[in-house]
Amino acid sequence: MNGKKSKLIRKKAEEIQIDWINSLLTEDTDKVTPQTLNQALPDQEYYYKGFTIHHSFMNHKWVEKQIKKKNDITLEELLEINGRV
Repeated sequence: MNGKKSKLIRKKAEEIQIDWINSLLTEDTDKVTPQTLNQALPDQEYYYKGFTIHHSFMNHKWVEKQIKKKNDITLEELLEINGRV
């Protein structure tokens, strides 16, 4: 993959993560911005299922992989993929 496409994927993944976290927050709390995204995401990036390691849900790398599969994916579609609707 070339650098331009990977840059667009990273930017879109960041936007989706911000939308997801802000949808979980209540109205009276501060919204997450791109500068505070890393503080808002969980520290655990992987989990074990059996003897296999997997990316955690809404981890940056997991979102990037889903965007690579379907370029115009939305937050709602990501939640449906993982069965969290």
